[in-house]
Amino acid sequence: MRNWKNLIQRPLVILGIVFSLSILNCIAVVSAAEPDFSKVPKGPKPKKLTVVLYEPVEQKAAIEVSKLFEQKFGIKVEINAIPWINLHEKIIADLAARTGTYDVIFIPGLWALEFIEADFIEPLNKYWNNPNLPKFDIEAYPQSVVNLLSKNGNIYWIPHHGTTQILFYRKDLLQAEGLRPPETYDELFKIAAKFTNNPKYPGVYGFGTTAKQGEFASSTWSTWLWSWGGDYFDENWNPIFNDATGVASLEAYAEAVNKFAPPDAPNWANEEAGAAFQQGRLAMLQMWPYLGAAMEDPTQSKVVGKVGYAPLPKKVLRFPRLGSWGGTVSKFSRYKEWAYLWVAFYNSKENTDNILVPSGVAVCRLLTAEKLKDKILWQDAVNKSFEHTKERPGIPEITPIIDVWGLAVSKVVTGQSDAKSALDEAATKIRKILDDAGYYSK
Repeated sequence: MRNWKNLIQRPLVILGIVFSLSILNCIAVVSAAEPDFSKVPKGPKPKKLTVVLYEPVEQKAAIEVSKLFEQKFGIKVEINAIPWINLHEKIIADLAARTGTYDVIFIPGLWALEFIEADFIEPLNKYWNNPNLPKFDIEAYPQSVVNLLSKNGNIYWIPHHGTTQILFYRKDLLQAEGLRPPETYDELFKIAAKFTNNPKYPGVYGFGTTAKQGEFASSTWSTWLWSWGGDYFDENWNPIFNDATGVASLEAYAEAVNKFAPPDAPNWANEEAGAAFQQGRLAMLQMWPYLGAAMEDPTQSKVVGKVGYAPLPKKVLRFPRLGSWGGTVSKFSRYKEWAYLWVAFYNSKENTDNILVPSGVAVCRLLTAEKLKDKILWQDAVNKSFEHTKERPGIPEITPIIDVWGLAVSKVVTGQSDAKSALDEAATKIRKILDDAGYYSK
């Protein structure tokens, strides 16, 4: 019987608290020395490195950093930006075939054990501890986030991105009605009702989220499940998300989408939901902070200067979902040391401050995050949200499990099933996945 529960999920429950304390105390952190990039690998120099990442979270930053990398080291860098729906499949197919197409792979912390257990990625500490290569100070990052891709004393990533879901809201609309951003989901429903189908605000709907089948629906419903006081599994990996609490949270989630969001909302991923808010169609939006930059860009947004940012509300608890991303090196890259050099260069303090932050990457480098709270409009909401935050369990089987959760949520949102039936069906499927993987005593 596998015992991932004690290894993974309990640390993740307190991850946000640890991150928050790190942010609050990071004034005491001594500024880390920059890597010495005069040290370069002695092995063959590639003509090109290939980086694969999720479109569009870090795409812009990676392109700009790669221009500087080519100028400094004379190596071209190809950026393969892949939509979320295809990202895992394409990366796993390449790694399983051991083709070495990708040298650097950006992955979420959610995939941690799958990639480590399959021996797909390199431990990076062996490179930064090599005196012939640039030393990277991993202590400049929250230990709890670093630990997501750590095992047996090895560290498998440099985590450039760490954030939580927050609430975007139209401060001009709420102020016009004498309202404040909601502290509870009951308040959110009342505010959303105020702006939906209101002739005073034509074309405006009260609330939006990402309810598209798969990762997006699973991701946003997670926050509601935890806020209602529910969870996915008990200590023995028995599914419990289909209990009365889980059912109530999904019923509320589906009600919010169906009552207060535009008709096309059940098909929204991050970009579609963000575009709807940019165009002034929503009063409130559950979203990741990386889209905040787009809201304040006058070339693409109609709501510049009208957006407020707040922690998501609570039912029983305030428990937004944690998101983290970092750079890893493929076990099958022919140029592992050069790939490590690119990851270290991407995450240098200079590039973090001058490229990643302006590009909208929600950086988790401690001193940078502390400095941002008075400069980035949404950073205070993010920092407050780290008081309590969670992530779904990062077990090797998590990808097919997320697909099951996402399908169940979509069925309820689109009226194909009631919440209890959809979650019971999902629990049966997920129990079989875990049973086949050896999670239960025979």
